[in-house]
Parts: sequence; structure tokens; C-alpha cells
Amino acid sequence: MLRASLLLAFASAAYAAHAAHAAPIPAEQFFKRPAITGAVMSPDGKWVAVRKLSPAGRSMLTIVDPETRTGKPIASFTNADVDLFYWVSDKRLFFTVTNVDREGDAGKPGLYAVDVDGKNSIRLSETLVRRPSFAENDLPSQTYLREITLHGFPRFKNEDLLVIESSPEGMGLKRLDTHNGRLYDMRAPHGAFGWLFDANGDARVISAQRDNQILIYLRDKDEWRLLNSFDKNAPDGYEPLLYVDNALYVRARNGSNETGIYRYDVGEKLTNPKLLISAPGFDVSGYFDVSDTKMRGFRFYTDAEITVWFDAQMKAIQQEVDQLLPGMVNIVSRGARSETPYVIIDTHSDVQGHGYLLYNTFTKKQILLGEAAPDIDPAQMSHMTMVRYKARDGMQIPMFVTAPGLPNKKNLPTVVLVAANPRHRNGLWQWNPEVQFLASRGYTVLQPDVRGSTGYGLQHSAAGDGQWGRAMQNDLADAVKWAAAEGYTDPARVCIAGSNLGGEAALIGLIRDPAVYQCGISWSGVARLLPQDAARLKQPVLLAYGKDDVEVPYAQGRKLYEAISAVNPGAEWLSYETTSEDRRTQKNRIDLWQRIDAFLAKNIGPQQAGR
Repeated sequence: MLRASLLLAFASAAYAAHAAHAAPIPAEQFFKRPAITGAVMSPDGKWVAVRKLSPAGRSMLTIVDPETRTGKPIASFTNADVDLFYWVSDKRLFFTVTNVDREGDAGKPGLYAVDVDGKNSIRLSETLVRRPSFAENDLPSQTYLREITLHGFPRFKNEDLLVIESSPEGMGLKRLDTHNGRLYDMRAPHGAFGWLFDANGDARVISAQRDNQILIYLRDKDEWRLLNSFDKNAPDGYEPLLYVDNALYVRARNGSNETGIYRYDVGEKLTNPKLLISAPGFDVSGYFDVSDTKMRGFRFYTDAEITVWFDAQMKAIQQEVDQLLPGMVNIVSRGARSETPYVIIDTHSDVQGHGYLLYNTFTKKQILLGEAAPDIDPAQMSHMTMVRYKARDGMQIPMFVTAPGLPNKKNLPTVVLVAANPRHRNGLWQWNPEVQFLASRGYTVLQPDVRGSTGYGLQHSAAGDGQWGRAMQNDLADAVKWAAAEGYTDPARVCIAGSNLGGEAALIGLIRDPAVYQCGISWSGVARLLPQDAARLKQPVLLAYGKDDVEVPYAQGRKLYEAISAVNPGAEWLSYETTSEDRRTQKNRIDLWQRIDAFLAKNIGPQQAGR
């Protein structure tokens, strides 16, 4: 049984008493690799595939028998990590391998398949995998669940997969035999890039692109019929998500500001869409949960991850689980044609990392599969809350606020964390190691979703067009103004920080708003400042770059540092080189945040929580 249901009830009272006496939690506890990062049940419900940390410090794939509670590794390497994993049938899985080092028992990065007993393993194809940055996290991701219905129903005839093959002639849809790795031609429209299986395992809907046009096809008998076409950037376009019972479920706006999930009854044309799911203030973007024959529910994000169930049994199980684990986000999943009473619960919150339980819906007994961060005490973490503040032009900007002792406001030193990609969501209501590490050191953490970020409707995302370094930057400064007025922030002690484009935004903020920020931090930050711009940066700044980063070349970061340090004695430089040992121990990432801790303490601190 996880600690959540008890600890959350007493977290607020315990936090103040504990924080006043406890030493800061070591950085290693926040940034070491998680012990478990995912669990998926086999279609028949008799097995559970678990991705967890191996004794060698690598992500491995283990099969657990719910009845005997025993586990067996079926894909474990000393020099590689298992990434995506997925059930092809009741007895066979495929998985991808990444972060492959030169010496070890894994061959090359790519796509593999293996039986549930670990036999008949084969590498199906080699894939090009981006090398991660030295500072990237390895947190649990719901990608492994989303992939289940990425292409409709997860039923594969003869344990084959459909894949897109790129060639000089263009993209083509192929059938991949998971036993011998051979590709076979599929009769599909030219330019196909997406498809949906029906409940029989047949490809029924194809999305294709020709020039700037998206074309949607439906297969009737042996012929592909064009259902619709639209410009790929058209506001009246849609994304097919599921085809079942002669109905097509899509993600679309249909004239609304936010995207929703719509149902089209498929006739000669797609007309009269029925709105199925909407969430005012948020775009509905997620994935379906399906049984072997029907749609059970839909999972997506608002401030946190939620599931809308249409299946009465699953809805009842969800209510039962939520009562069992109150105050938590509880993601419930089960086999597509489960023959057992078991479901998997992925439970987490803003102060507790992901935990995975097997739950017997008949006996009500629970089996703990593992916790991502078992050494982290939720009572020592800081709660986060989502707000919407008014920017200087009146626009409402979403933001997550995390402060020690919330809701008690204390005028604390503050760190503004900027999204690495301003077009993506910056924050979610879930445990975040960077955020919680900073809060444990006594800092309020602001995560603004500035205009241009997706997930909050067309008006919010479109408002960022052409506003990089302009109105988007104003939104960051206005977040500080709001937090100071609300009592969260001491305006004389504010630092702005981020990576990639967020790192560039941090440097721009120091130049454009020198009265707002007393220091800045950029790790693996885009380095496009001109020499005359760098000369205007007077506040203390910390720059960190990895020698083997591919997105932001190391040489560009070093050149930027030399330009800044020539006129700014407060500029500091960190250089990292990623090794196979670092991938296991996260040594570089831990060192980075220890240095960030020292830099912040020197420039806007120190002030420990509870003092």
C-alpha cells in the first residue's frame, strides 16, 4: 500500500514542524533515475509488463505474474535502456532500445520483439535516436499508455505491426512481421502518415498528406474512399483518433476556441459532428482507452491528468480507486479483453511521484509494483496550485505556483522556470524534481504558460505568433509582478531560469527587464544573443552546456559565455561531458543542480523553508 492516503491527510501539519528541523534533502534524492517508469497489462490480463531500473542502473523490461507476484526480466541490458514497450498479443511484446553504449550485451538502438517468457527475441529495425542532453530527466511518461491507441484498436493480426517506411520515393505504409523483421507492401493511399485499426484489426482510416493538403480516407471493402480534405493549417481540420461501429472520433475545434473530441457518423460525407468531450479553458488532447471491441474512455490533461469514462464498469472502478487513494491522480488501466479481476493503478500527485499498484477488483487487495521515487517523503514536499494572472495587456496567463508552506504566503525568494519550448505546456499538477528541489531550498517557483503555449485554446496559442522576445517576455515579468502582489515573492530576490529556448528567454529577460530579475540561469540554452546584446547583461548569470549536446552546439554556448564574461564578472560557466557512467548515475544532472543551488544561495538567498 502506498503512503499517499495517510500522508496527504497530515502533510500540511507535518510539513511546518518537520521542515523547521530537517536538513535539506540531498540533490541525489531528487535527480537520480526513477526506480519504475511504467506498467502495462497484457490484453488477456494475465501478465504485467513493467519498466523499471535494473541492478546495472538501466531501464529494463520485466514480466510480472499477478497471481504468483513473481517477476522475470525479459529485456535487460548493461549498456542500453528500454524505452517504449507495447503488447502485440497476449504472449508477445515489442520494445525500443535507446542510449546504447559501445560495450555491452545490447547491439544497436532500434525496435525489438520478444515473447513473454523472454524467448524468440529479434531486432526488427534500426532507428535513429536522439542522444539526450546531460540535464534531461528520466521521469515516468504516459507515452507508453498513449501508444496503445495511437493507431486505433490494438489488435494485430499474426502479431504484425503497421509502420511507415521512408524512402526517396516518399512515405509508404508497410506491414512488419515481428517474427522475422520482414516488410510487406500495404495497399494504401499515397502519402499515408497515419492510420486507424478497427476492432477486427484491419486498417480502416488513413491520413495522408499531399503538398499542404491533409486527406482522410475510409476503406470500404477493398477500396479507399476519400472522406474529406483540408489545408493542414486550416482551423476546420481535425485529427482522427478512433474508428468503431461506423463512427469516427476526432480531435477538432469546429469553430470553438478550444479543441474537443467529436464523433462523426460515417456516411457519404462527414457531417453533423457530435461534441463528446470538452474542457472550458483547455484544449482536449489525449488518447482513448479501449477494450477489445469498444471505446471505454478518454484520457487527457487539464491542470492534471483525468479520465472520462463511458464504460459503466470502468467508471465504477475509478470511483472506487479514487476513494481508496484520495487527493491523488489515479490512472486506471486494464487488459483489452481481460480475463482477470486485476487493474493497474498509476497514482501520483504534486507532492508524490508515480506509484504503480495491481488492484484486485474482487478481493480489493493491492500489490505494490513499485514507486518511482520511494525515498522522497511527500510530507517534505511543497504543494503546487494553478492560477491565471492578468498580463499588462489584459490577457489571462495560466501559471503553476509552488511555494514552501502553501497556502501561507511568505514573500520568498523566487525562481521563474521558463518552458524549454514556449509552444509546449510548462507545468502540470504532478511531482516535478526541479520544482520540488527548488522549493525544498526555500524558493517560490513560478511556471508561467506564456502566450503561444498550446493546451489553452487557439486564442492563447495564436497570441504568441511573432511575440518571441516581446509580449511573451512581458508575460514572464508580469508573473513576477503578480506573485509579489499576492505575497508569494520578494521582488528584490528573483532569478529567471530555463533550458533550450527557455534558457534564451532567461538571458533576454535579464537584458529587457533588469529591474525584475537579479540573476539568470541557462543550461543547454539557445545561444543567439549578439555581442552588443551580451554587453548589456550585467546581472550574475550561470551558463551550463554539454559537449555532446546536439540541439544546442557546445561551441555556441562557449562563445556566448566569452562574450558575456568579457564585460560581466558575475558570469559563471559549467561544462559537462556525458558518459555511459553518467547515464546510470545521473552524475552530471545532480552536479548541475547542486551548482544551481549554490548560485541561487549566493545571489538571492539563502533562506531555507521554515526559517
